[in-house]
Amino acid sequence: AALGRTPAARLLSSRTRASIPSLSPTGAQPLIAKVRNFPRVGLRMLSDTSKAEEKKPEEEQEAAKAEEPSEEPKPSVRGSEQAVGEESNFEFKTETRQLLDIVAHSLYHDREVFVRELVSNASDALEKARHTALTSNSGEDVGELNVTITVDPTDNLFAIHDNGIGMTKEELVENLGTIARSGSKAFINQMSESSAGQSDIASNIIGKFGVGFYSAFMVSEKVSVFSRKRGADKGHCWTSSPGTDNYTLSEAEGVEFGTKIILQLRADAKEFSSLSRIEEIVTKYSTFVGFPVLCNGKKVNEVQALWLKSEKEISDEEHSMLYKHISQDWEEPQYKLVYKTDAPLDIKSVFYAPKLNMEKFGMGKTDPGVHLYSRRVLIQSNAKNILPEYFRFVSGIVDSEDLPLSISRESMQDQKLLVKLQTVLTKRLIRWLEDEAKKDEKAYMDFYGNFGIQVKMGVASDFANQQALAKLLRFPSSAAPDSESTNFQAYVERMKEGQDTIYYIIASSRQVAESSPYYEAFKRAGLEVLYCYNEHDEIVLGNLQKFGDKQIKSIEVVEPPSLPNNENADGKEEEAKEALSEEQGKKLTDWMQDALGSRVTEVVTTSRLVDSPAIISEHDNVITRRMMQMQEFKQLGVDKPAAYKLLVNPTHPLVLALDKARESNPDTAKLVAEQILDNAVISAGILDDVRIMLPRLTDLMKAALDK
Repeated sequence: AALGRTPAARLLSSRTRASIPSLSPTGAQPLIAKVRNFPRVGLRMLSDTSKAEEKKPEEEQEAAKAEEPSEEPKPSVRGSEQAVGEESNFEFKTETRQLLDIVAHSLYHDREVFVRELVSNASDALEKARHTALTSNSGEDVGELNVTITVDPTDNLFAIHDNGIGMTKEELVENLGTIARSGSKAFINQMSESSAGQSDIASNIIGKFGVGFYSAFMVSEKVSVFSRKRGADKGHCWTSSPGTDNYTLSEAEGVEFGTKIILQLRADAKEFSSLSRIEEIVTKYSTFVGFPVLCNGKKVNEVQALWLKSEKEISDEEHSMLYKHISQDWEEPQYKLVYKTDAPLDIKSVFYAPKLNMEKFGMGKTDPGVHLYSRRVLIQSNAKNILPEYFRFVSGIVDSEDLPLSISRESMQDQKLLVKLQTVLTKRLIRWLEDEAKKDEKAYMDFYGNFGIQVKMGVASDFANQQALAKLLRFPSSAAPDSESTNFQAYVERMKEGQDTIYYIIASSRQVAESSPYYEAFKRAGLEVLYCYNEHDEIVLGNLQKFGDKQIKSIEVVEPPSLPNNENADGKEEEAKEALSEEQGKKLTDWMQDALGSRVTEVVTTSRLVDSPAIISEHDNVITRRMMQMQEFKQLGVDKPAAYKLLVNPTHPLVLALDKARESNPDTAKLVAEQILDNAVISAGILDDVRIMLPRLTDLMKAALDK
């Protein structure tokens, strides 16, 4: 369990992109081996230490203990404040008791969020104190404003104190005695009514619903609130316990300015008296609160809310710190974006693209990396609906004041607004990547090498943004060197006059693509062809179909533009070749169709081939063929591939020889015709099992040796 929290273990988490990404899969093995060996090494070290201690004489051990520095005293949860005088009893209203029960038992999904709510309330109180000091004529110096959390695991206590505005007796009754009565919300309304110029102050106030305080009842046996209004002589103590219908209020002495809440935790909530647990929760939810948060005297919110600052004011070091904080990556980000807008929604955000894709290293599917905040407080980590799934590699923070949150502040209520938020952010992120590609194509190709698969996923699934995403695609091309790639826009700019189609071919490599019989006619015509080395490109481009007003088609399914007989793309006349006459070609193709039977729908001659004897057309693509082999499709009776249309080159020497052999040696000619068909199927990359050819090849070799 302890190892699970070490950096060594986090190295292998799905969101971690540590130094493993900078290595090849082979190079990563030694590092992984070290991680796996960590428990054994650690245990051996501990064992060696224990043995050394056993050997040490008793007096040496005593001397060593005397030299050890003594522990610093822990901050006390209970300070000088204490209730004095007569207690006044107040009853919660009936509806308040009902709502209190809901808040304490079923409103929140996670009990840990009570820390978030109390820190948020404390931050609001500090903001009010700062605003009051700035706008009053008293000249009061509020000093250093902060939130202080102390815990005591021995007595199972949790306390949080802010030196903010504080509350009078009447305000304690008004704000704590009535649920959903939010002093923060009233303050925002007051600021909005008094002056439009106070909107920035109002936007820093976190609390909106007035129920956050009562989340403390989920984990407490008793809740005590000591508060003293700034400028007041007296403090007061408010006390209540879950399950009771009342609360008490009395004067208190020794109360500092601000508010202090002390929770006597329940036995099953002892985890919240652990300092490390509280630090973890504060770091998770309240890292970006605008005031220092101290846990037992240690500041835990060191990272700044960069998305609230001007982009020009943010240093690379600050970006690096924030990125590593939210992504758990050890590398620097590849790209960064600060995006703010107030229309159609108020959005303040920051996004980062990592350098490496950990999914490529078998780390599993990456969780969404964008976190949803409202007024600097975490609402939802790894939010799934902020960006589409294909952008799951992006890390970032989205902070919006327009979000209609549920009363628990754990989810959004307005799904239409969520869709609008996703639409705005998605369009901006696509434009961001397009801008980065324009600035530095080489750096973008490094990015595309890692995350091109996610871009393609977007093209195939996000029809609303399909054309914009298509601008991010990159492919090798017959018009570019092997080491370079091109994009659709560059292809369109190089098109021949009158050309209205972007051509591509699916192949495993450039060599395979350029040796394909389908490519011959396009090469002869001088037409650019994109090389797609991944089978899923067939699905991506099949879904895309168009780029702007240009069609996108595979050269396997379209006829190449015709050129005058015996001319190439340069208009030069080529040497005439021996060819079958139209009558001879018709007789040969009729014979081949009869010999091949149901495997073909038609056999015809073609002029599109240059160096190959035959190709097939009107065939299923590779993806469709593989789907047919799946058991689910076989059960539906669609496991048989469609028959082929065979196109024969009447100028090829093999075809000329076959025409003669069909009469002089019909048995061998039939074997050759079947092999020509299978060769054409292999050229199309869709032969299901090459082993079916082996007996025929044996017969052909035997026939060749018998001559």
